[in-house]
Amino acid sequence: MRPTRFDHCLLYGGDIDRNLELFTKILGFSLSERIVAGDGKTMIGSFFTCSNKPHDVAFIRHPEKGRFHHASFYLESWHNVGEAADIIARHNVSLDIGPTRHGITRGYTIYFFDSSGNRNEVFPGGYQYYPDSPVIEWTEGELGRAIFYYDRKLNERFLSVTTSRRVVRFQSH
Repeated sequence: MRPTRFDHCLLYGGDIDRNLELFTKILGFSLSERIVAGDGKTMIGSFFTCSNKPHDVAFIRHPEKGRFHHASFYLESWHNVGEAADIIARHNVSLDIGPTRHGITRGYTIYFFDSSGNRNEVFPGGYQYYPDSPVIEWTEGELGRAIFYYDRKLNERFLSVTTSRRVVRFQSH
């Protein structure tokens, strides 16, 4: 597939509101996109960038802490995503979704599972982010189109299959 760099990751957890503060006020990221619940106030997804990419890290609200959704690796073009699909098929790699396109970030994509059961993505980026860009907001009712732009339908497996990590707390002595 020949990715040229790591692009982003998507993590699940319960306190994405505090992540907003951590990533914007402490780490200096910008919020590029968000998903809000039907009430128009509760954030259920947040996409952060510290570069000109639409996101470097994203969080989805989930009742369980420490859930890993996917790691994404950068490809140069939509054509390369098609080549990745051919490689996935040729080598019997476990295909998850795609090739398709996201509404969020407007990036083309294909998802697959590695031998350890982690979801991975290859992705030729999306739009170019500028710091003065307004935050793009998606509503819960637009989730199908936001995640799978062409199908405009949610895929329950895509939303629910994550990899857990053991939460380790360090104490200073």
